[in-house]
Amino acid sequence: MPKHASIAIAAALGMAAALTSSALAEDPKELRIAGVLSAGKEAPWEKSLIDSFNRVIEAKPHGLDISIDYTENVYDNAEQVFRTYAETGDYDIIFGDTAYADAIEKVMADYPETMFVMSGSGNRGLGANAYWIFIHAHEPAYAMGALAGKLTQSNIIGVVSTFPAEDTNDQINAFIAGAKEANPAVKAKLTFIQSWFDPQKSNEATTAQIAAGADQIYQMSGAFEVCQQKKVGCYGNYIDMSPIAPDAIVASAVAKWDPHVNWVIDQWWNAKTTGAPFDAPKEPKWFGWKDGGGDLVINPAMAGKIPAEARGAAEETAEAIKSGAREVPLDLSQPKSE
Repeated sequence: MPKHASIAIAAALGMAAALTSSALAEDPKELRIAGVLSAGKEAPWEKSLIDSFNRVIEAKPHGLDISIDYTENVYDNAEQVFRTYAETGDYDIIFGDTAYADAIEKVMADYPETMFVMSGSGNRGLGANAYWIFIHAHEPAYAMGALAGKLTQSNIIGVVSTFPAEDTNDQINAFIAGAKEANPAVKAKLTFIQSWFDPQKSNEATTAQIAAGADQIYQMSGAFEVCQQKKVGCYGNYIDMSPIAPDAIVASAVAKWDPHVNWVIDQWWNAKTTGAPFDAPKEPKWFGWKDGGGDLVINPAMAGKIPAEARGAAEETAEAIKSGAREVPLDLSQPKSE
């Protein structure tokens, strides 16, 4: 090979190596997130998100050092909060925990380099730099229903919920379906308290359902005082609620946002490392139980009191769903009391 050719090849290889090194050097090392919470950090929906963020931060996807700052109790002034965070230029992702599509739509075009994220029902696909994630906890709710169906002695189960919405209807329908499969004699009582959080209304509805014969109640509105007093089996959602009422809560259908958060971070990483613009899908992204998007947690204080047949039915159902062998239909229709 001529000497000048060798020199040219060596120079080309050196330039390629330099370019590769430069590209690697430009990969992000940090990710800064702002979390916009509609309620406080201890509210079950919010806490499920925060717990997932904490696990993802510890895992360091893409080797990133991730930090997150939260603003709590934001709803009516959401647009201003999103805009204020974006205006600082300090945050790569601004994450909203509820129906913030209206607020994000007014802000997103002004900050195309910022990723905006909304979660749950009440939103709509906006595309571009606005991403929409959704969680359906219907699969663990179905397995939990199987447990309730086996435990009920009155054959009447109850559900006390907040509002009818896609991410409440899915759980209610699945809980009732799971209970009926385990025990075809089951009848279901349902009350929507028409509030995201109102312990008085929740306790009143629970009292009425117990008076109507319900002895296993899915307490989606988060108040367990009556369950404790009346010694009926109650069930939590979004987080493990057993510490709140250890003598009443049998189990909880837990929401895990870990795969959703990782997906969001992957979308951000791909855009930042390729130079491509954000290109959010118009449909919400969600992950099921087999992908790590949920769990069923039985109260350890109750575990020894649950008959083997009831626990076995729940565990068998849970394993079939998690393995993909069993599919739980996603029923978003508004449930009704029987």
